[in-house]
Amino acid sequence: MSERAAPLLGLVEAFNDGGVEAALVYFDPEIEWCAPPEWLEDRVYEGHDGLRRLAAQWTQLFDQYRLEPETVIDVGDDQVVLLLHQHGQIVGSGDSVEGPLGFLALIRNGLVVRLEVHFSWEGALEAAGIAG
Repeated sequence: MSERAAPLLGLVEAFNDGGVEAALVYFDPEIEWCAPPEWLEDRVYEGHDGLRRLAAQWTQLFDQYRLEPETVIDVGDDQVVLLLHQHGQIVGSGDSVEGPLGFLALIRNGLVVRLEVHFSWEGALEAAGIAG
């Protein structure tokens, strides 16, 4: 694993253990979180307060939600791709949601300054300029 990938993996672990508040230490205060094209809410969330707003929306949808890292690719130019599996349980229904998730992260000074999220691994790889 590259040193550049450490903050990205750290934030996933912190998020799984303690939610968005625990993960904020891995995000630059001016973070730009970019939603997948299929996202129905705001497309961009800025700063720690933007992430808190996003997390509040997300927790209304799920009783449980967890991310499992699968593959890390150091793309260079301060960019890292993280391919994950997401697992969630929809509030009140007991229905599960599982599927791939891809992050393209820009990391500077040990913090994630921009995170682009994709609902497919192929989308994240394409965004990084890597053939899927």
